[in-house]
Amino acid sequence: MRVSTLFLVCVQAAACAGCTALPAQSYPAATKARLALYARTKPCCDDPSAFAFQPLPERGLAEAMIGSHSQAFEFHSGLSPLAAFELPRVTTPYRLRVKSLFDAGHADDTSVFYPVVALLDDTFIVMRMTSLDNLRLEPGLATVGGRPGLAVTVPIDPAQDKGRYIVVFTPAALLGAAPENRGEGDMLTPTTLAWMEQRGDMAVPASPYGRLQITVAPELPGADVARTP
Repeated sequence: MRVSTLFLVCVQAAACAGCTALPAQSYPAATKARLALYARTKPCCDDPSAFAFQPLPERGLAEAMIGSHSQAFEFHSGLSPLAAFELPRVTTPYRLRVKSLFDAGHADDTSVFYPVVALLDDTFIVMRMTSLDNLRLEPGLATVGGRPGLAVTVPIDPAQDKGRYIVVFTPAALLGAAPENRGEGDMLTPTTLAWMEQRGDMAVPASPYGRLQITVAPELPGADVARTP
């Protein structure tokens, strides 16, 4: 499945709509400067067990900024800054909605952190992972401070998943050249590569940094939310 041209046009329009009144950020405003800073980034550690995990609430909203001082890791898809979270210790099914806000630079220079979510167990092994195809454009809500962004929903059933952590990052291939040694599960799937080839000037450029809003909500009985692979 390829990301449609209409989706990319909508992404660009929503990004422009969300370019005002953004708070201070911990990284340069211009996309080019962000990528230059990212090029000098070094991994924080050799293993996900060394990540600093921020606890998520049992219900409600959490926020995080992935900036110039954030931890970074050499994923299969390459080096990427990240945000890491410990899942709430609950026994009933719930949903995580990870939303990455569009971030304006200067003039028309706008970029966005394309979020990929990896679910890890208590031994820090990846159990499942979302992809770029799971992202959905989410308009700003009709509330004060609502902003548009790219969102992905991850349903979790503690009785089945045994997940303890999530890590949010972006495939490094979106930020530059693909890694030389590509391994299985490195996020550079045919669909991702096709998306990269066709995005052209219509898509908002990928940023190594961004702002995340994470919503934890109980799973409603009969809710039709597709499980991510």
